[in-house]
Amino acid sequence: MEKNVQVRKSKFERLLGVFVIIIIASSAYVVVFWVQTNRFPVFGGDADTKVFYVTATMWEFYPEEITVQEGDHVLIHLTSVDVHHGAYIEAWNLTADLFPNQTVTFDFIADKVGKFEYYCTVYCGIGHPDMRAYVIVEAKEET
Repeated sequence: MEKNVQVRKSKFERLLGVFVIIIIASSAYVVVFWVQTNRFPVFGGDADTKVFYVTATMWEFYPEEITVQEGDHVLIHLTSVDVHHGAYIEAWNLTADLFPNQTVTFDFIADKVGKFEYYCTVYCGIGHPDMRAYVIVEAKEET
């Protein structure tokens, strides 16, 4: 003779389950929202000096492109916010190693016109091969 046993959850257990789901969903939303809205400022500067703040995160540089004029003095403040990254700008032979929460500065004169790639030099996970960004140098307009 088998007994058919039904287990019923109390209202407290049901409310606790719903509360836990809400907490988890809210936490996920907050993390995604923060990542998308709280990045470093992108650019600024005056005259012939251009200053950029670039964030290195798994697996991207943000912003992905920065644009300057030929002859500009360029300062790129590069910060890693998550894991160990590296950066290499071949056009100006600049390289850096970045550890979490560390900032390094690339300082150079944009003396070449074109689109120049820089990329991560330290394996930072599965998306590492796609971690690339660009410095675009436009010809200076004659006035």
